[in-house]
Amino acid sequence: MSTSTDRDRERGVQTVRNAWINAMRNEVLRSNIPELPRIVAIGIWIATYADADGGSTFPGRETLAKLAGAAKETVTRAVNVLVAAGVLQRKRRPNQSTLFQLVIPTERPDWGAHIHLYTENRQREYRRRKAAEERAQRADETARKALQDVSRKASPSNLPEGVPGRSPDDPEGVPGRPRTASQDAFRKASPTVAYQYTPTSGRDPERDQETADVEPQPQVGGTAAPHQDPSPSQHPDPGFAPTRCESCGDPMVHRPGRPNIHTHCARNAAAPGAA
Repeated sequence: MSTSTDRDRERGVQTVRNAWINAMRNEVLRSNIPELPRIVAIGIWIATYADADGGSTFPGRETLAKLAGAAKETVTRAVNVLVAAGVLQRKRRPNQSTLFQLVIPTERPDWGAHIHLYTENRQREYRRRKAAEERAQRADETARKALQDVSRKASPSNLPEGVPGRSPDDPEGVPGRPRTASQDAFRKASPTVAYQYTPTSGRDPERDQETADVEPQPQVGGTAAPHQDPSPSQHPDPGFAPTRCESCGDPMVHRPGRPNIHTHCARNAAAPGAA
């Protein structure tokens, strides 16, 4: 007894299953997407379980993974692409394997719009996210290094840098903020004039008075003769006045504003020859 498939073959009519396999083969040959051959290979393994009209197809995911030599997750992602492209219909059944129906496309499917369902998996997403984080970290390090290089650039005034990273426009500034006028401007050292100071060790730099000369004092209890200043007649200076009495040797008291014309003290002023 002949079946409908044998009768179709005798009349030269192509079955839905064979037409679907030929259409998928042509899509792989026409497309430049590298993942499409692996996707279509899993679809052809599904078609081997279909009837002539493309129905009653329900192979398990574990069976398809073993036939295709791929992981079960890969099978699931390939089926998602075939369903999204419109060449395969999926009907889920409770507690049973999924039922598939082959659909012959009337126009070429847009594989590029749905290929991300196959390429985006958890491992690839993790690698992509990790690579993006590494690129962002390298960019931050490059920007930080460039900022440090700019901050360490020498000042155009050729002054020694006391603070790393100071602004070239302000030799004494702090990087990152403008310099404000100092309230105690006298503390700011001039960058062009060297600091000079007058040594004060051992002397008064600004004397406003003269120190008095030390006058000779008479010896007390000594046996030496009292000091006698030369008389006005013996001194080479005519205006010289003795500081001691010529009779007793006591110090003479000279009053300011009066001429020193006496040679004897008041006690011995009556002595012969006293002035």
